[in-house]
Amino acid sequence: MDGLRRFFPDTWKTVFTLAALKCIGEASLKRVQTCYETSYLSVLFPRLGLSAPSLTHVMRELGRNRDGICSYMRDGLSAYSGFILVDGHRIISESRNMPLTQMSYDSRMRYEPQINLLYLFGRKDGTRLPLYYKQFAGSVPDCLALPDIGDEAGIGGSGITVIVDKGFGSEDDFSAITGSGMHYIIPLRRNTTEAQIPANTSLYANAFNFRQRSVFWISGTKDRCKVVVYYDMLLAMHETNDLICRLEKKNNTMAAALQKEGARRSKGKSKLTDEQIAAMQSIDVASNVQQRSEIGTLILKTDRLDLDESQIYALYKTRQEIEQNSKCYDDTLDLDASFMQDQDTFEGWLFVNHLALQMLYSILDHVAQANLAGRYSFKDVLRTLEGIRANKIHGQWRLSQFTKNTRKLCTDLNIKIDGPLVG
Repeated sequence: MDGLRRFFPDTWKTVFTLAALKCIGEASLKRVQTCYETSYLSVLFPRLGLSAPSLTHVMRELGRNRDGICSYMRDGLSAYSGFILVDGHRIISESRNMPLTQMSYDSRMRYEPQINLLYLFGRKDGTRLPLYYKQFAGSVPDCLALPDIGDEAGIGGSGITVIVDKGFGSEDDFSAITGSGMHYIIPLRRNTTEAQIPANTSLYANAFNFRQRSVFWISGTKDRCKVVVYYDMLLAMHETNDLICRLEKKNNTMAAALQKEGARRSKGKSKLTDEQIAAMQSIDVASNVQQRSEIGTLILKTDRLDLDESQIYALYKTRQEIEQNSKCYDDTLDLDASFMQDQDTFEGWLFVNHLALQMLYSILDHVAQANLAGRYSFKDVLRTLEGIRANKIHGQWRLSQFTKNTRKLCTDLNIKIDGPLVG
């Protein structure tokens, strides 16, 4: 609220209300007015004009104020230093009127008109927060967009280290990042020519413990960059199990096909040629797995020579804490597609989404810090707290009775709800 008051003094209540309602599940602008009128937000911020026509105007004016949006985001970004996590996300766009909407493939291999949304995340004291976003044309890859968003966000030339995912591993990407004054930790593909994966674990000269599992490593330094090959035993176990399951399924599929073909041929019929039958050779599962020396490996490259191998690995693994960003954006907040028809309105929509995402992550971190992440999901919290209702009796707001489960969640998360209500 403080940041919105400063950078959007005339509309901050409306913007905050839109983000809060979106965070609790109201993604449609045409239903916002009804949701607001039955929410306690209408008591905290009375007489907000949230009809569909009014909101279209609000979104358009908000989107035109990209300077204010950037100032808000840079203000939050200033509290984070050292390491920034980068995550790309694609939004399907139903508008043909926006210049950034272009046909492209996303991670789900959907070839549709879309916009590339690049995000910067900060991590501090065990919490993580989406701090900055910028939209790019759907055909622009994340690696080319990173220096641009870095300069706009003010982290270019700051010496900040960006931690990115696969797809940034070419020489052009490294030079673009370092040319912007940023450092990097980047994973390389397993078939990279910059490192050789050892044939077996006995060839890894070093090891450390990471979250109760063993990680072996070898490293080399070239052109003031460090390239480290890691072998994670837990990752190897998961990948081995997955590979065995896929090979067994393939063998079973071929055996079933051969059995059906045999039954057909016994009746004087045929569907497969002799060449196709000959190609259906059973796979030696054990031998196939043993030949995969890349199983369980991760190759990281960084220009931070002051970091040791265990620090580099631990820093990269913090990316797991934001890899749910796409799921939160698409599934939890139901924001996987946009029907906005002009660029300004779409920008306003993105900013409200950004605020809702910040609220969502703050709630997730609050649950995690109470060591309750295994018990309560984000939707569990929302569904339970929806049971807290208030009635106005003789001009005063009073809480209605609610269930033991609701009270227990409030106790577990240290949410105080028994005080006086405003209004």
